[in-house]
Amino acid sequence: MLAVLIGVGSYFGWKKLQSKKSTKVAVAPAAQAEPVEQKSEVSKRPGEYTLYDPAKLAQASDGKVILFFCAKWSKTCKMLDNDFKTNTAKIPNNFTIMYVDYDKSAALKKQYQVPFEDTFVQVDAGGAMINKWSGSEDLAEVVALAK
Repeated sequence: MLAVLIGVGSYFGWKKLQSKKSTKVAVAPAAQAEPVEQKSEVSKRPGEYTLYDPAKLAQASDGKVILFFCAKWSKTCKMLDNDFKTNTAKIPNNFTIMYVDYDKSAALKKQYQVPFEDTFVQVDAGGAMINKWSGSEDLAEVVALAK
């Protein structure tokens, strides 16, 4: 009986070894690889805080453009304006904040339905509104709220 068990065990061990050998796949020599085309990265331009310029709306095609409706008489707007100017180097790449004079920009206020100063409007390259908010207290919050 012991001989039968040893014989059966040897048979199944041999079959297992044979199946491993037969499942190996032959690998053909590698064909000459063609050069891999590298994707061009979006060009990085430094973040900026600037006066409103409709030509700069196009920068939204590779980044974010925020319109900051600011009134010179507003304490909050003065504080934010100073924060943006002081921390321009902290504005992320491809991020543009444009100062819009709240008192002199009736057409833009109407277009974006801006109810009061200290309002931010994020726009796309065509000038269409993506996002709108008010009450940000500093640059970090403006960056965080942009979509």
